[in-house]
Amino acid sequence: MLIEGPPWNVVAEVNPPSLPDMSHLLLDGAWRNVLITDNVFGRIRVSPYAFAARITHDVPSVHPTVVVSTRDRNILAIESEVRGALGNGVDSFLVVVGDTMPQVEHMAHHYEIVEHLRDLQDHMPAFEVGMPTRFRKWQYRRRIDCGAEFFVAGPVLDPATVAANVERLARQDEDPPLYVMVIPPFSPSWVSQMEQVGSVAVTDALRSALDECPEDGRREFGWTQALTAAEKARDAGCAGVILMGLQFGTIVDEAAMVWRRASQPAAGR
Repeated sequence: MLIEGPPWNVVAEVNPPSLPDMSHLLLDGAWRNVLITDNVFGRIRVSPYAFAARITHDVPSVHPTVVVSTRDRNILAIESEVRGALGNGVDSFLVVVGDTMPQVEHMAHHYEIVEHLRDLQDHMPAFEVGMPTRFRKWQYRRRIDCGAEFFVAGPVLDPATVAANVERLARQDEDPPLYVMVIPPFSPSWVSQMEQVGSVAVTDALRSALDECPEDGRREFGWTQALTAAEKARDAGCAGVILMGLQFGTIVDEAAMVWRRASQPAAGR
C-alpha cells in the first residue's frame, strides 16, 4: 500500500482500455505502482476496479491504486465496487469528485464516501483510502480531519513550483504521506492545455525555455523537467510522485525507460 511502501515511490497513472484486453501485462517489469483512472474527461473505459483486479491476478509485481470517482455513484454502488475489488486483492483507493457530467443531477459527497470507507475498515480486509488536495492549507487540513490516509496534490509541470507549493500546506511530521502529480512539459500547447484543466501555472522562465527549445529537443526537455520536479518533491519531504497525463504506450515504454535510467545511479544507496 502507498502508506506502507518504501520511503520514496514513483507511481504511473494508467488509463484502462476502452475494451477488455491484455494490455495490463505490459506493466510487468515497467512499474511497481500504478494509479488506475476512472473514466477521465467523461470517456467510458473498462471499470478501474476490474482492471485493477486483473493486475493483481496477472501481474502481482504491480500494485494498483484505484481512483474512486464519486460524480455519478451513490454510497451503495461505490461500496459494492470496493468490496469486489477487495476480494480480488486490490487494497488502495483514491477518492475524487471526478469530472462533472451535465446529465448527472446528483453527485455523491466525496467527504462522506471517505468517511464511509474508513468505517468499513473495521470489518473488511485491510485497505487504504486517499484523497486529492489542492495546495491550500485549509483544504489539506480539512481532508486530514475527514480521515484520508494519503494525499495526491498538483499536478505540476515546472520543478520551480514544487517546493513553494508543498510549503504552503504547512505539513506536520504526523501528517499522512503526500504524493505530487507531475506532468512532463513537452510543448507550449501542452503546457497551456494542462494549465487550463487545473495544473499549477508554470514560471515565465520555464515557458521561455520551452519556447526557445528546438522542437526535436522538447521531448528530452520535458523528461528532464519531470525528473527534476520529482527530485524537488523528494527534497520537500513528499512520499513520492505520480507521473500523469501520458498515453498507456508511453507509460509502459518511454516513461519506464526514462525513470529506470534515472534511478540507476541511486541503486546502491
